Amino acid sequence: MLWENLREEEFKEARERSKGLCIVPVGCLEKHGQHLPVGTDVIHVTEIARLAAEVEPAVVFPSMYFGEKTGAGEFDGTVIFSPQLRLQILKETCSEIYRNGFNKILLYDGHGGNSAMLDYFTRGLLYEKTPYNVYVYSIGSDFATPKRILNEGYKYLTTEDRKVLSDYVEKKITPGHAGFIETGWVYGVRPEAVRLDKMTQELGESSHRFDEFSEHKIKTPFSWMANYPNSVESELHDGMNERIARAMVEYSTKKLREVIAFLKSENISGEYLKEWLEKQ
Repeated sequence: MLWENLREEEFKEARERSKGLCIVPVGCLEKHGQHLPVGTDVIHVTEIARLAAEVEPAVVFPSMYFGEKTGAGEFDGTVIFSPQLRLQILKETCSEIYRNGFNKILLYDGHGGNSAMLDYFTRGLLYEKTPYNVYVYSIGSDFATPKRILNEGYKYLTTEDRKVLSDYVEKKITPGHAGFIETGWVYGVRPEAVRLDKMTQELGESSHRFDEFSEHKIKTPFSWMANYPNSVESELHDGMNERIARAMVEYSTKKLREVIAFLKSENISGEYLKEWLEKQ
């Protein structure tokens, strides 16, 4: 159930069917090579949330495009809001969702760079003593890797598709930014926005400029940007097609359905929140 498509009189039933759960897809606007759109991190989580909510009823709030991209303004299409504004938008969005009768809010994150921001935001809600629960689940928590896709045994994958996926596994290639998996997600939900012929237009090899910082366990906001100046991480791209993309989307949709089902059925978080508020 898409929030913006509901008529006013339909919200009562929507709250009942969703058991008070509302999903907020959160991403960003940033460069993803020359083969993927800048809205990649919003496009895939929005559509996967919609697909999951069709099977396991939940209300999906309009997508948030304002994710953390400070420092990447040299790329066309990037949108950067101040940290204060991002947090304020999140705070008021959750408040309005609660005012409309939803006491469980799931921030479904499509951009790895949002993790610190969302953790900081949810911790800040403790200070606010909000009467509702906010959860964070990232699409990257359970990547639709070739190995997992092979293990799922999707029957529509051809022998050649399985060879492509097996090659990825054998070479031990890890998920990377604007790489094989992100390409599959977007190609699976919005193929017209993907240019497969441009996947290797820009190389994503690391410059290794900040490797010593990582070796010393030192965090710096420049590490990833400096190591990957094209905002692309090198991966195997050969062989992406509509069947592999479909499998990646189906895998991630299933995982989100499981999360939705769990949150709708559990009572622990609500009970503990009530106990915690009474002690404050």
